[in-house]
Amino acid sequence: MTRAQWLRIHRLTGLAMAAFLLVQALTGALLLYRGPVARMIDPAGMTSQARGPAISAGEAAAQAARFQPGHHVTRLFAPDTDNATWFAQLGDGEGRTRYASIDPAGGGVRRAGGLSAFPVEAALQIHYRLMAGKAGMVVVALNALALLVMAVSGLRFWWPKRNIIKALGIRWTLAPQMVLRQAHRTVGVVAAAFLIVLAGTGMLLIVPELAGDSPAPTAVATSAAAIDRSLMLAQTAFPDHSLRDLRIDGDRLIVNFHAPERNARAVHRAIVTIAQPHIVSATRAEQSGALWMTVLPIHAGDIIAPVGPVLLLAVAIILAALAVSGPIMWWHAARQRRRPTRKVTA
Repeated sequence: MTRAQWLRIHRLTGLAMAAFLLVQALTGALLLYRGPVARMIDPAGMTSQARGPAISAGEAAAQAARFQPGHHVTRLFAPDTDNATWFAQLGDGEGRTRYASIDPAGGGVRRAGGLSAFPVEAALQIHYRLMAGKAGMVVVALNALALLVMAVSGLRFWWPKRNIIKALGIRWTLAPQMVLRQAHRTVGVVAAAFLIVLAGTGMLLIVPELAGDSPAPTAVATSAAAIDRSLMLAQTAFPDHSLRDLRIDGDRLIVNFHAPERNARAVHRAIVTIAQPHIVSATRAEQSGALWMTVLPIHAGDIIAPVGPVLLLAVAIILAALAVSGPIMWWHAARQRRRPTRKVTA
């Protein structure tokens, strides 16, 4: 293919997906520091007041359900730091979802409501599925593919025959439009390898989810005592590991425990029945075949923490800048082409 054809592919793909790329960049940047950002945005709703006795997971679930009539807890995240809260996801019989944060000291409900009450959770739902279920996930997958195509086509168009360093230079004395063009090129080339990794790992995370058939969990009323009893049984399978989250699906409790010995995102999983508690299965992280457990630490930068998330934050900002500057460059070029040519008279 010629350089002109590579440029055309790069430009058309970028213009078609610029808005989605901007959304993915901004939401991804928020999610790199999900817990701290949530507490910074909403300290009253997402930070423990540390007043009162510690409550159990079952009590946290019961408090959340009590505050959201007609809804039952389907997922419960344990506090990730000493000053964090329990975070519950609740559903009803019609598939509607609500959320609540519960203080681990005393059990007070700090915040409850829909996604509008939890902006970081909203960012996660937008980043993963655009709040549009499977259809949104398809768009996100196409967005990752577009980013991959743009990174490769941009590199191929730019690649110089010699003196790569000189080809990355920006001449700041040129007209603003030319400076923008050169900055877009240089920043894009420098970040291309990271963007390829993000696009590739993003596709590996979402395509298996699209290909699989994961029904929504069955929301049922479950007592605090029943949850704690089953959770205690699950803990016997992994006694030295702390709780990350649990899911309630009908008569099953699916419990994930942190597995830092594998990586920062890995989990040991135990599945326990609730009515008559017994362990259905217990899978160590190193024995799990879940692809996300390997890919997500790369996608989130945890594999080279603490530098990784900071580096990916910079890449997310760069991607947002590229998503904005690309259409601006196209608009300037289109306006220049539409400008009438002046006739010179003798």
